Amino acid sequence: MRRNAVSALACVAVFCVLWCKSAAAYDTIPPGALSTSSAILGAEGLYVGALPPPGFYLIDYTLYYHASELRGRHGGEVNGPPFTDFEAWAVANVIRPVYVANTTILGANPAWHMVIPIVHKSLSSDFFDQDKTGLGDIYVSPLILGWHNPPWHYAAGLDVIVPTGKYHKGDVTNIGNNHWTFEPAFALSYIGESGFVADTKLMYDIHTEDHALDYQEGQQFHLDYNVGYCFGAKKQWRAGLCGYYLTSLENDKLKGKTIAGSKEKAFAIGPSLSYQLGERLSIEVKVQKEVMAQNRPEGIATWLKLVYAF
Repeated sequence: MRRNAVSALACVAVFCVLWCKSAAAYDTIPPGALSTSSAILGAEGLYVGALPPPGFYLIDYTLYYHASELRGRHGGEVNGPPFTDFEAWAVANVIRPVYVANTTILGANPAWHMVIPIVHKSLSSDFFDQDKTGLGDIYVSPLILGWHNPPWHYAAGLDVIVPTGKYHKGDVTNIGNNHWTFEPAFALSYIGESGFVADTKLMYDIHTEDHALDYQEGQQFHLDYNVGYCFGAKKQWRAGLCGYYLTSLENDKLKGKTIAGSKEKAFAIGPSLSYQLGERLSIEVKVQKEVMAQNRPEGIATWLKLVYAF
């Protein structure tokens, strides 16, 4: 979601060519390079590889993200025109219905979900200032399969990110990204009897072209990770560390030509705390600080996650 915080910056990034001499003391973003993925980073929590028992679940995420630094191709601060006093803000509510079937396919429980984001975003500097609110790009999953072999649990599936979000060519801020993304994913969880929990979700993003800009983001790999411990009389409390890692595997392309130095990278880490309130409701809070970013903002994300079992 916060990938969108630098969407459609082409209309301002092009000025880097004109200002590169005055900004020589700072890092730069390659002229024309964008961050145009709608993939959500860092949302997954503990037990990500363990599908819940058959039934219907509703997950609600609230995200608050703020960045006051933009990092360039070498990881240094981009602070020359047009990015002086750069700030990115995002507030989002994401609804995720999940259904797990009471049957098996290849020894796994099948499941389906959608991810529906409602987003308010703002990008500003001394040279631009624009905010938007609306529906973001929706995830749909044709099939998820989950296996259980305690203490190990596995899940695999395919997410398709559909370009349903608000988009206007030439705007600094866009909520949608005007292209499809196909994201195969694999999740693994270790849930020990002692209370120790560790898991990760691995994702590979294949982006189609934004035909309005003749722009194609390179393929990317990213993962969410969690390490924690369950405690309390019924192990209803869970605390630990969480975050994500992102890296581009290819440079982006503009009008069919490769943009050298346009690969993105970032790592985030922070604390998480969750509580199981009875049999139906769980609550999770986490904060993630981004570091080592390249060609993207570097900020802090705060998440509130509610899971309700019907």
